[in-house]
Parts: sequence; structure tokens; C-alpha cells
Amino acid sequence: MTDLREYNFTKKENIFFYIALIIAGVLISFLMYRNILFSMVVIPFAGRIKGFITDTIIRRRKRTYMAEFKDFLFMASTAIGAGRSMKDAIAEAIPSLRNIYGKKTILTKDLEKAYERMDVGGENDVSVLKDLAESSGLEDVHDFVTIYTICKSTGASLITALNKAAGVIMEKMSIEREIEELIRRKESEGIVIFAMPAIIILFLNLTAPDYIAPLYETVIGRVIMTAVLGSNIGIYALIERITDVEI
Repeated sequence: MTDLREYNFTKKENIFFYIALIIAGVLISFLMYRNILFSMVVIPFAGRIKGFITDTIIRRRKRTYMAEFKDFLFMASTAIGAGRSMKDAIAEAIPSLRNIYGKKTILTKDLEKAYERMDVGGENDVSVLKDLAESSGLEDVHDFVTIYTICKSTGASLITALNKAAGVIMEKMSIEREIEELIRRKESEGIVIFAMPAIIILFLNLTAPDYIAPLYETVIGRVIMTAVLGSNIGIYALIERITDVEI
């Protein structure tokens, strides 16, 4: 099962990341100091930048996973309502999920592994689903497995439970979309504030290089440029903290 709480860059992604980091470092160094040797200052931040990108990828993977899982619940509910077992419901849902989301989605691959463990390995469906929930690290998936386990042991209506679980996930996703829209607006405003110093410096370099020359040629000027760069980093960190909302 795929652990959604972790993500490791592929070799190709690592190469692309470091090339992009070097290019960004050179551009920032030339803009702020007119000396590409200062591009080396990005090296100590490489780990944090990579961590930020990794966290962003993990959040997107979880969001996509939940959208797929919601559809899986509806498909499983229909199959179980027709008298199928959970193993058969998974087998029937896999082709449909492939048609909707493609062949390489995380949930589809995990469901294929789950079906193989139940069909070939003869494992109990509850234990396999618990492993699926544990690897996902998602509260909604854990809740579904708990509900499924209780319904199966007590004889409660599994169809009703599946539909309600899917409904809760849909409602949560709807709320998340509304919040994301508000956050996106604030992020756009924050990006403008973040980019403004660089835009002003670039504009002055193009239109009045002599006017801005002391910032590159004196010690005080370099200190000011470093302070501007540090402030920009602080602004971006503050924007991320303000817009980091979890439901």
C-alpha cells in the first residue's frame, strides 16, 4: 500500500529540482548583488525548499486520493447493494476508477493490491482495509474502515453506512473548495506583495542603473539588499502560515 504521508523524489525529479534551484540562485544573486557568486547562499536552504515542495505534493496527492475514494464508496455501495462482497465490489470498482482517473492513480493501485491480497492470499477483507486506511493516513478512510468493521460484525446496513460516508466526504470536499478559493485570493494578494521588491529593483536596474548603483557597490547597500531578501523570505513564510488551513 502507498504511504500518502511520505513522498520521495525520483532521480529525474531530483535532477530537475537542483537545476531549477541553481538557475533561481543565479538569477536572485545577479538581481540582488550583481554577482553570481552569491548564488551559493541558496545551498543551505535547499533542504527546506525541497521539503516545502514535498509537502505541497503530499497535500495534492491526498486531495486527489479523497476524490477517488468518494467515488469508490458509491461504486462499492452499488455493488454491495446488488449482493456482492467487498472483494467483488473492489474488483468491479477498479476498471471504473481507471476510466475516470487513469491507470496510474494511487487509489487504483492500492485497490489492486488489496484485491490481490484477498483473492490470491485469502486475507480477511477487514484486515486488508485496515492496512489501506493506515497507509493512507487519512481520517475519512479510517472512519470508513471502522464503520465497515462495525457493520459487518453487528449486521447493520452497510449500504446506508457507505452512502453516508460518501456524503460526508462530498460535503467536506465542498467546504474545502470554498476555503481554497478564499485562500487562493489571499495567496494572490500575498504573491503581489512578495514580488513587488524584486519588480521595483528590476525596474530601477533597467531604467535608472546609476541611481541604484550604490546598493551594489557599497557595504551598506549590500546590507540593505540582504535585508530586503530576508524580509521577502519572511513575508513568504508568513503567507504560507496564514493560508495553511486544515479542515
